[in-house]
Amino acid sequence: MLRAWWCGLHALLAVAAALVAVPATVKAVTVLALVGHAVVRRPRAAPRVLHFTADGSCAVPEWQTPPRRLGPATLICPYWIRLHLNPGLGERYISLFADQVSSHEWRRLRALLARAPSE
Repeated sequence: MLRAWWCGLHALLAVAAALVAVPATVKAVTVLALVGHAVVRRPRAAPRVLHFTADGSCAVPEWQTPPRRLGPATLICPYWIRLHLNPGLGERYISLFADQVSSHEWRRLRALLARAPSE
């Protein structure tokens, strides 16, 4: 789903750039830059498993790193959560949506993160 959105976004931008009244060389360079950006800077695949500890740290087994602490940009909303992991050097963001897990697990996760300290 994320890849479809990413490709669609860049396709829309390329079409918009092609419709602008500028010389053909500028259009070509713009479209090439958009295609290059779409290929080189595509988003990483989302981790499949997340482990949360009692203190709110989050471990991602796929990354093979120790649990990461939550940062100040962590947002907890009714239907989505943005995790700000390991603030500073090597920080990562993960977005979670309510329909990705059961309603019981979603309530438990929100309660755990609401109690967890963030920096």
